Amino acid sequence: MEWQETINALGGQEVLGRNVVSGATFVETVERGLPRGAVAELKRFSRLSDSDLAAVIPRRTLTSIRRARRLTPEQSDRIARTAGIAALAQRVFGDVETAREWLLTPNPALEGQVPLRLLRTGSGAQLVESVLLRIEYGVYE
Repeated sequence: MEWQETINALGGQEVLGRNVVSGATFVETVERGLPRGAVAELKRFSRLSDSDLAAVIPRRTLTSIRRARRLTPEQSDRIARTAGIAALAQRVFGDVETAREWLLTPNPALEGQVPLRLLRTGSGAQLVESVLLRIEYGVYE
């Protein structure tokens, strides 16, 4: 995943409140906690609903985020991870709807798992990223 694509999916400087100029600065931003507006931007960018995102972040947590000013580092990490994979999927498939559908559909390359659900962990996200990159380079059709 490219950190620049992830930043764009989260609303960029306007939402994040700072100009993120490097991968290290992006990590620092996530560790401090993303502003709650980043979730709304992710939903707008990816067209994922609260119901869809509940595969990554429990619905109760999504509800509590609406009242918080900032997300916790763990919530921020999951949101950033999801944004990065959503951006990569859009790059690979060329449009938001095809990317969304791919993220929500059980995938044989992932042993029948739904890609979005695997984003709960960093290891799962690496696996999803690997499949997307293979698709991008023509290994999978």
